[in-house]
Amino acid sequence: MHVIPCFLLLAALTGVLPNSAQADEISLASQRQLFLRAEQALDQNRDAEYFALASNLKGYPLYPYLQYQWLKNHLDADADIKQFLNEHAASRYAAGLRQKWLLALGKKQQWLVLLNNYQGSDDPELQCYAGLAQLQTGQALEAFNQARALWLSGKSQPDNCDVLFEAYKSSPYFNKELINQRFHAALKRDNQSLASYLTRFFSDAELKQANTWLKLHRQPETVIADTGWRENPEQAGELFAHAIDRWLETNVETAMTTWDSHKSQIAITPATAAFIEKRIAIALALKHDSRAYARLSQLENSDESAREWRVRAALNMQNWQDVAVAITGLNDDEKSQEKWQYWQARGLAETGQSAAANALFLQLAKNRSFYGFLAAGRLRQAIELVDRPLTVSSSDLETLQNRPDFQVFSELLAIDRKPEAKRQWWYAIAKLDSRQLPVAAKLAQQANCPALAIATIAKANQWDDVNLRFPLIYIQPIQSNAAAQQLDPGLILGLIRQESAFDEFADSPAGAKGLMQIMPNTGRQIAAELRDSWDSDYSLFKPELNVKYGAFYFKKLLRQFNGHVALATAAYNAGANKVKRWLPENRALPADIWIENIPYKETRGYVASVLMYSLIYQQRLQRDSLKIDDLMREVMPGRIAS
Repeated sequence: MHVIPCFLLLAALTGVLPNSAQADEISLASQRQLFLRAEQALDQNRDAEYFALASNLKGYPLYPYLQYQWLKNHLDADADIKQFLNEHAASRYAAGLRQKWLLALGKKQQWLVLLNNYQGSDDPELQCYAGLAQLQTGQALEAFNQARALWLSGKSQPDNCDVLFEAYKSSPYFNKELINQRFHAALKRDNQSLASYLTRFFSDAELKQANTWLKLHRQPETVIADTGWRENPEQAGELFAHAIDRWLETNVETAMTTWDSHKSQIAITPATAAFIEKRIAIALALKHDSRAYARLSQLENSDESAREWRVRAALNMQNWQDVAVAITGLNDDEKSQEKWQYWQARGLAETGQSAAANALFLQLAKNRSFYGFLAAGRLRQAIELVDRPLTVSSSDLETLQNRPDFQVFSELLAIDRKPEAKRQWWYAIAKLDSRQLPVAAKLAQQANCPALAIATIAKANQWDDVNLRFPLIYIQPIQSNAAAQQLDPGLILGLIRQESAFDEFADSPAGAKGLMQIMPNTGRQIAAELRDSWDSDYSLFKPELNVKYGAFYFKKLLRQFNGHVALATAAYNAGANKVKRWLPENRALPADIWIENIPYKETRGYVASVLMYSLIYQQRLQRDSLKIDDLMREVMPGRIAS
C-alpha cells in the first residue's frame, strides 16, 4: 500500500498547495520510501519487484548505490556492469564494483575482458589475475614484472598467485637469487612461515645457511653459544647483526654487551654497523637508561629520531647542559618546532637564565597547543584559545551541497546510514581544493557530523574556529557521568575529542567502539562491575552507555594511579601495565619530562592532546576548576596501587 506523506495529505485536506521547495522535499521523501522498499525487495531476492521500484528512482541521488547493491551480487551481468561503470564512473561505487567484477572474471578465466577493464589495483589477488591475463594474451614481460613485485614483497600471497609464480620461475626472467631475496624479504617482515616454506627450494649448502638465518631470527640468543654462523665469512657480519637486532627486542642489556664484545672481530659493513648502533642507542633511550645520551651522542650519522631521543635522554636525566647541547644538534626545521622551543626555554630557566626563558615562554603562550599551555602555566597566566570563526557564504554552502557527491551524503544521513555516509564524505572531499574544504567543514558541522567537520577543517589546515573544532555536544550524559564519578567534565570531553572526535559510531581496527572507544571485553567487564545487563557489542555505540562506561573506566585508572591525570590518560591509551613500566625507578620526575619520554609516539601525542583538549573544554564550559598544575603533578617512583 502506498503511504501518502503527512504534509502532502495535509495539503490535500486544506487545499493549500506546497511551494517548490516543499514539492522537492515531497519528491525526496517519496523517493526515500521507494528506495527503502527496493532495498528490502533486493535483500529478499524479489528481483521483479526490485526492478519495478528501481525504475522510478533513476533521478534519486542514491540510485547508483541501489544499483551497486544489486550488481555486486550479480557479477555475471557483464553488460549491466559495463553500463554502470560508464554512467556512474564518478560515483564512489564504481571502483568497488569494478574490483569485484574483475576478481569474478579472473576466477572464470575471462582474461581479455579482465585486461580490457583493468585499471591497476592494490589488491594482490587482482594483481595476480591481471598477471595471468597478461600471460595468456601474449604479454609475458608485463606479466613477469607484475610477478616480480609480488614475489619480492616478503608477504604470503593469495593462492591464485601460485600459477603466476610457477610460470615466472620457469621463465628466463627468473634466477635462484630471487629465491634468496624473497627469503630475506620475508625475514625482514618477520614472515617466518613464508621464509620456512622457501627453504625447500635451496640446495643443501644453501639450506644450511638458510636454517642458520632462521635459527638466529627465532632464537637470537644462540648467537653466543652456536658459532656456526661464522663459517661463511661473507655473511657472518649480516647474520651477527640480524641476531643482535632481533635480540634487542627482548633483552637490550645482553644484546648490547654481546655486540660491543664481538663487533670488532667480525667484518660488518659500515651501514649495518651504523644501523645497529642507532638501534641500541634508541633502545636504551626507550628504557630510560642513563647510558642512552652518551650512546646517542656517539652516532656518526644521526637522523631525526636519534637527534630527538638524544634530547629526551638528557631531559630524563635532568642534565640541562646536555639538553642545551642536544637541542643545538637539531636541524633548523626541528629547532623551529614548538616542543623543542619549549624545552629550550625550560633549559634556560633551569640554568638561571630567567629573562631569556620568559621571553620564549611568552611567545609560546600565545599558541593554543600543549606546549603553549605549558608555557602559560610556567608564567602563571591564563591559556589563550585564539578563536577565529570561519566565515563561509550561504551561496558557497548551497553550491557544495548541490554537488552530486554531497547529495548522496545528505541522503545517506536522511535514511540514517551514518557509517555509509561517513565513507561517502571522505570520497567527496578528496575531490575538493583548499578553498572548498572549509566550506565542506561548515557543511558537516551543519549536518551535525562533528567528527567529519573536525577532520575536514584539519585537512584544510584551518585551526582557529574553536566552536567547530571543539564542539559542545552530548553534554547531558557527560556532565551527569562526570558528577557520578567525581570527574571534571572537561576531562571526559578531552578524552572523547581525542578518541572519536564525537563520532558515536567510531569503530577502530582493533574493535574499540563509540565516543570513548571502549573495547567490547572492557565493556562487558564494566557492565558486570556495575551489575548492568549486557545486550551486545553494538550497545557501545549508544552515547549514553558509552560515556557512562568510559567515565567509569577512566575513574578506575585514576584511582589506580593515585589521581594522576597524565598517568591515567596514558593508561587509557596504552594500558596500565605499560604505564607502570614507564614510571621512574628511583626519583620523582616532572610530568612534562615524563610525558616527553613516553616510549610510544602515539601515546606521547595522545596524552599531550587529551590534556590540551581538557583545558580548552574548561574554558568552553566556563569553568575554572581544572588547572594546568592539576594535570602536571610530579610523577613519583615506586609501586602503583593495583
